[in-house]
This record gives sequence, C-alpha cells and structure tokens, in this order.
Amino acid sequence: MTSIATAVALKRTLRKELKTVLKAVSGSTLASESETVVQHLLDSDVYKKSRNISVYISMPSSEINTRSIIHDILHSSDKACYVPRWTADAMEMVRIKSWQDYLDLPINKWNIPEPPHDTPMENAFDHEGLDLILVPAMGFDENRNRIGHGKGYYDKYIESCRVWAKERQCQPPKTVGLALREQLLKGGNIPTEPTDQKLDCIITPDRIICE
Repeated sequence: MTSIATAVALKRTLRKELKTVLKAVSGSTLASESETVVQHLLDSDVYKKSRNISVYISMPSSEINTRSIIHDILHSSDKACYVPRWTADAMEMVRIKSWQDYLDLPINKWNIPEPPHDTPMENAFDHEGLDLILVPAMGFDENRNRIGHGKGYYDKYIESCRVWAKERQCQPPKTVGLALREQLLKGGNIPTEPTDQKLDCIITPDRIICE
C-alpha cells in the first residue's frame, strides 16, 4: 500500500507533468473539447434531473470551459446555480441568480470570477443542499479518481455534503468531473490518500465513465 507521504510526493510530480501537458493545449482544442463535453453533460439524465447544481467557474485555460453550463442553468426555469467562494482553508457554494450576477463577479487572484466575501449570499446548505457538483481537476483517471491543485478544497467539500445529507437522511449530491482528453489518465495512475473523494462520473469528449 502506498504511504501517505509517498502519495503526496507522487502527486507533486504528477501535477508538474500535467501542468506541462495542459499548457500545450491550444485554444481551439480547448473550445472544441469543451463544447463536446458540455453537450454530453446537458444531455445526461443526472443533469436533467438535478435542480440545485454547483458549477466551478473555469480558468481561462487548462480545463473544460463551464461558461455555457452556467448560462444554461441560469436560464432554466427549474434549476439553481451555485458557484465556489473560498477562504484560506475552506470552500462554500453560494448562489448566483442571474446571468448579470455572473458577469458582475469580481476577478480573484487565480484570474477567475469569484463571489465577493463582503456580500451575504445564499449558501447551498441553507436550504435543500445540492443535487449535482461539477468538479474541476488537473487530471482524472479511469477509476474515477482525480488530482486537484493540492489544497483539498473539493475533497473536503464533497465530504461535508455527504455528512450534511446523512444527517438529514437524504441523498448526497452526484459528483461529475469534466475532462479534456489530455486530462484523462489510465486507471491507477493517480495516487490516492484516504481523504480523496472518488467521483461518480467523468465526462470526456469521447467517453462517459460512471460507477
């Protein structure tokens, strides 16, 4: 069994390798693969059945662009859109209610829009919780593991959603990763730690990998 220290070291090396690979992805490839993956998601039963959806706001490069997903949710009559807001060591999902809300979000240090911290906003745990979480990553593997940027925000948040759901005797949210072709690795190629959360599904331009 891989020790935690070994897994951490292997992840550090893998992140460097993925960063190099993802830097080489062209803008046209990113746009084309994003369009295909987003359409797969919008056509999926899990998306159609979900009402409260958490969506990561994508970085300008290196990951599937989620702008059109956010647009679809905000223009739907039966869905609510929640996006991440970070503190130093935790993350919450807060609701944006209109496309203008999204356009007005300030840009954070990672060059992506993030809800302001000095504005009260509806938290996903305030009401019904979430039905679906769209999860970003640097890479995914065929066993539905993921490797993020190393802060553990999503692993902690997914676990808190499961605890929240268990306390209320309801179903936890489904977790779906959206992957560029270059982000999908062979099964077993991502080292794992006990706190890592396996996803329910990964959508790539060519495949949908579910449990």
